[in-house]
Amino acid sequence: MDCYGKYLHVRSDAEKKARRRKILRRNLIATAMASPPFIGFLLFTTLPMIISLAISFTELHSYNLSLAKFTGFGNYVEVLRSDMLWTAVLNTLYYCLSVPLNLCLALFIANVLTRKIVCGKAVRVILFIPQVCSSVAVTLMWQWIFEDNYGVINTVLSALNIPKIHFMTDKNWFMPAVLTISLWQNGTNVVLLEAAFANINKSLQEAARIDGASERRVFWRVTLPGLTPTVFYMVTMNLITALQEQTVMQIITTNGVGPGYRALTLVYYIYRMAFTYTSTMGMGMACALSWIVALIIIIIMRINFKLGQKWVCYD
Repeated sequence: MDCYGKYLHVRSDAEKKARRRKILRRNLIATAMASPPFIGFLLFTTLPMIISLAISFTELHSYNLSLAKFTGFGNYVEVLRSDMLWTAVLNTLYYCLSVPLNLCLALFIANVLTRKIVCGKAVRVILFIPQVCSSVAVTLMWQWIFEDNYGVINTVLSALNIPKIHFMTDKNWFMPAVLTISLWQNGTNVVLLEAAFANINKSLQEAARIDGASERRVFWRVTLPGLTPTVFYMVTMNLITALQEQTVMQIITTNGVGPGYRALTLVYYIYRMAFTYTSTMGMGMACALSWIVALIIIIIMRINFKLGQKWVCYD
């Protein structure tokens, strides 16, 4: 009997054994379901990371790990002394301008789509189509558009007797062309921001209008603060992606590195260290730079989260 005067059921030994078997079976099923992704993470993420960290302290110019020679922190020193490293850093930072540009454009488009427009669903589909296309195919298409001699843009300029723009061979025009490609693939940002607009507290907006606030003031004082959690998420994810850009740079160039090495971003430099400059740099320096880039991204994200506490509004 418990403290309330009720009789408690005392389980028999058979009931206890059945309960233990049931719990064991449930735990085994849960473990079996959770094991495949966990094992995959260990095999294809953790193990390669450990191997790359070990290789970063060695001199290795092939895939044969038995040929690796321990050099300590020599690879890290050589990487930091490389002139191309700072070129790659500047190119990567230049490409990171795509983050604020994409967010501003997505914010404008999402704001327009929240209003009733003709063929709104069709417009949303058209905006999202580039996002699901292959990055390689999209880059090849834009390469055809920007091509110096027979590209779409330069063909039109020639027909209008306007001098051609050498997007692929002029270092001053190359990066703006690449940023244009990133602006075109902006569908996910638009969808996320449109959903954020839909979740804004309408009563606060109406209260501000009743108090005499203009639409511009309502946007800056009520709507935009409500969007900041989504904007913060987009800044974080887009910045990480921009810091690791390689595909577009590798495919769109005509000489492998772009005019004036403008296409040489940090991750693309890692790739070329490992597979192009194998005889002079090799896997060891590539792995060393990989860990340096990872550390840079971690530091930037830490700063990003710290700053986010000052402007992100979760209320």
